[in-house]
Amino acid sequence: MKVIVCVKQAINESELKADSSGKPELQNSPTKISDFDRNAVEEAIRIKESKDASVVILSLGTDESKKSVKEALAMGADRGLVIQRGDAELDTLETSYYLSRVVQKEAADLVLCSEGSSDTYSGQVGPMLAEWAGFPFVGYARKVEIMEGGVRCEQVYEDRIEVCQTKFPTVISVVSEINQPRFASLIQIIQASKKQIEDIPLENLKDDQVFKSRVQVIDVNVQPVNRRGVIFEGAVDDVARGLVETLRKEKLIPP
Repeated sequence: MKVIVCVKQAINESELKADSSGKPELQNSPTKISDFDRNAVEEAIRIKESKDASVVILSLGTDESKKSVKEALAMGADRGLVIQRGDAELDTLETSYYLSRVVQKEAADLVLCSEGSSDTYSGQVGPMLAEWAGFPFVGYARKVEIMEGGVRCEQVYEDRIEVCQTKFPTVISVVSEINQPRFASLIQIIQASKKQIEDIPLENLKDDQVFKSRVQVIDVNVQPVNRRGVIFEGAVDDVARGLVETLRKEKLIPP
């Protein structure tokens, strides 16, 4: 069976800075593989280790996306595909469409996504991809069990857990609780540099369906964090007492 994992080279939100006007500095901001995508890659590798499966990593972006693909290859994936979008700015509908085109060309049995990217976290690409490809979609999977001709999943929601079963091909989005992603060893990283990463020009995937972005980003702001800067000094008991009194005055704890 063939498993395709969709990964994104996301903005590293932990290192994101803001300018004097409170706008995030997105241009030339540091990037990394989306945190949640590592769980999807890990699950694919575990399937490969227990079943007769090959794992293909698929990303849409620029050459920067190859960093994420190489990290996934070092974890144990077999080959990588990068849809080169050039200067095109794509929304989730367009992104999911072009990903689905490659998924269909690759004749994937199983497509794994994360529940959302760690930067924008729209959670839309997975279900949209499934709709474009005409595949069943299973979301919020915390357990994936491969069966004969299909898959059985445990889905976790806020108030319940559901178990569902579907046939191949299918698209599944996994939650971070599904596993603990591994870290690649130095040898695996060196071996990954020899694995194939194929570029796919976006133009090669275009057809009669002409897309224009449906989403317009109006504004992006950094949430201001104002700190009181209160410092407590003295004996431990006095400091604890002063902290409690301050929290009560601010109505952060009951009186």
